[in-house]
Amino acid sequence: MLKIVAEYIYEYEAEIAKGLLESEGIDAMVSNVNSPYPGVLLGKHGVQLLVNDYDLESAQMILENARNAEPADPTEPADEA
Repeated sequence: MLKIVAEYIYEYEAEIAKGLLESEGIDAMVSNVNSPYPGVLLGKHGVQLLVNDYDLESAQMILENARNAEPADPTEPADEA
């Protein structure tokens, strides 16, 4: 069964999150894309990111970690391994 893991105003935001989840091995699907009122009333018209119910907790943690991650400072040199 699919569960809503997140809702977004714009489709591109959901697609980015979907790509992040898929890169971690979690199947995801974007829904409610063709809403005539994107983002006006989240929960009714927001773009939804769906995952299987057994992946819900992992997907929530991945998205939360991504939200809390500090953006890279473009003035800092990249670490070289």
